[in-house]
Amino acid sequence: MRFIDYQNARDATWKLLIDQNIKKLPIQIGRICKTLGITIKLYVPADENDGKSLIVENAPIIMVSSKIQLPRQRFTAAHELGHILLGHVGKYKLVNREPSQNDSPIEQAANVFASRLLAPACVLWGCGAKTSEQIAALCGISHKAAQFRADRMEVLYKRNKFLSSPLEREVYRQFAAYIEENKL
Repeated sequence: MRFIDYQNARDATWKLLIDQNIKKLPIQIGRICKTLGITIKLYVPADENDGKSLIVENAPIIMVSSKIQLPRQRFTAAHELGHILLGHVGKYKLVNREPSQNDSPIEQAANVFASRLLAPACVLWGCGAKTSEQIAALCGISHKAAQFRADRMEVLYKRNKFLSSPLEREVYRQFAAYIEENKL
């Protein structure tokens, strides 16, 4: 994945958190979609896809598999929201399943969007979350998603470059009360 694509996906999550005035975890993905006029529907997929996003009569719809557990449904909805907000829907063949190193840059961008939306690094850092268990508990995400995020957080902790973006600093300020109440 190109760094610019990573930055665009990450920055889109920060802008969304700021615009939606979100101040605590876990992120209420259904509420965000509702305020954006995006419908989320459960369905039984005919394949192994966890979800899909489409435009029907100029209205965005997120379809999430009813076969997966709630934490995975939340990640899938966030992933599909990423496709919608990053402008992928209708332009690319989209596949939603467990992340893989071989995923297309479009799928990688949607995964970055979902993980950064549901588990913002600056909030995790502010709370002192480091383990997958801590991240899963704070963010309401699956253990597998939390492990991916914990692995990335380990890199970020080593770099110690938190709050370097004005957008990230604004997200941190917005979550300040939550962070103070949830320090680990």
